[in-house]
Amino acid sequence: MRFKGLFFISLIVFLYFVGCSQRKPFVPERLQGSVTLKYLLPSELDWANRNGVVLKDGGVISGGGKTLLKLKEKEKFLNETQKFYIIAKDCNTIELIDKEKQVSKKIHTSNCAISANIRDNFLAYVLIDNSYGISNLNTGESLFSDRGASVIAINTLNASPVFLETLVVFPTLDGQLISVSLKTMKVERTTIVHSEKFFSNVIFLQSENNKIFSATPKKIISLVEGKQFDYEANIRDLKLHKGYLYVLTLDGRVVQLDATMRVINEVLLPYAVLSGIVIINEKLFTMEHRGYLIEVDLKSFDYNVYMLQDILGKVLRNKMLFYDDSRFYYYKYYIDFSKVWKK
Repeated sequence: MRFKGLFFISLIVFLYFVGCSQRKPFVPERLQGSVTLKYLLPSELDWANRNGVVLKDGGVISGGGKTLLKLKEKEKFLNETQKFYIIAKDCNTIELIDKEKQVSKKIHTSNCAISANIRDNFLAYVLIDNSYGISNLNTGESLFSDRGASVIAINTLNASPVFLETLVVFPTLDGQLISVSLKTMKVERTTIVHSEKFFSNVIFLQSENNKIFSATPKKIISLVEGKQFDYEANIRDLKLHKGYLYVLTLDGRVVQLDATMRVINEVLLPYAVLSGIVIINEKLFTMEHRGYLIEVDLKSFDYNVYMLQDILGKVLRNKMLFYDDSRFYYYKYYIDFSKVWKK
């Protein structure tokens, strides 16, 4: 795919800055023991986005778990809805696979799709050249299209378009939210999250209880009852849970924010490079790249650190990670926090 190089360059540059800012390794003050990754995947993780991961054998695991999909080498998993899997077939085609009927339809685009979503007969997508649009699923007709400013590099986490009651909100690669009416197919609102040439793409976009939460790698905003609230940090990842945002930062912090971006709780793990967030049973789990599992109690914000190892006792470091609501998928294993996960 033509956009693979840009993703690769973006990732390398991003990791370079992470490496420069994390010169010392994270050394836990105490260890609570080790945790064994005992569940084995059919193949190693090969490529991931926010909504799914593709294994080296072409298998796909989405946010809902293992799928029956088997992708070819140049195909990319974009998203899934209740009815469809959304696949980037090539740099000019989005393929929609009906889960129940096992038939597909193809929608042509002007460039490579990096995120997409569906509601009713509307397909909303964002392309690698920072253009975005809406197509009719039945006819393939383009109903709306526009393009934002050119960007030099992006973070590989990309948010998908979000459908509200009468709008679709596009997360652009230059740090904006573009709200388009599904009735008139015209732009109704533009919101700037954060705008720079490097790594300003929207990496998070979610709506909950008439509130909108969005983030770039440098800034988080919330839109609440017509007011905008901001929080600035170097952001690794974030997750919305029961009205609160839980944020991982590049300097090793786990931060809890309310809807007005007020810091409720915070814990610092010096020099930790954190990835992934699973929240279950009032515990937040995240992983540190040198092979540690961090467990944060959401009531006290005290934390425990465990060493991760495979079934042979080997510590696994710097491996690819994907997560859903209850699991971490790591390298060629997974751990399920909805089950007994400690020894």
